[in-house]
Amino acid sequence: MSTTAQPSIHGAEMPATPWPEMPISPDQVQEGTPDARGLVVHQTPDRCISSGFWQCNPSKFSWDFTWDEFVHILAGQVTIISENGHTCALGPGDVAHFTRGSKTVWHVEEQVRKFFVLRTAEPLEL
Repeated sequence: MSTTAQPSIHGAEMPATPWPEMPISPDQVQEGTPDARGLVVHQTPDRCISSGFWQCNPSKFSWDFTWDEFVHILAGQVTIISENGHTCALGPGDVAHFTRGSKTVWHVEEQVRKFFVLRTAEPLEL
């Protein structure tokens, strides 16, 4: 007789703010003073898949993805420019995927809040 592992189901409500700081390095900032904050709410046992919430006030900064990331924009407006010049405007309800190695510029036009799921090559230590 074979046994089947039971699925693990986790739910989460959006946590109350303020969230912990997730600072953007000053050498990445192009305009404004980003106040980036976020919270990881779930991780797989191997800590290579993480999900949570992130927000940032209006600003402009470069961001190089060192992981694969899926995002769902919950509020606000952001325009993302890839290194090849492709522009993508995201607002509430929009989803996007960024592959590891993507080089982007984020222009946060209105405080943005997103839900993210990311996959790292190595365990993500919190």
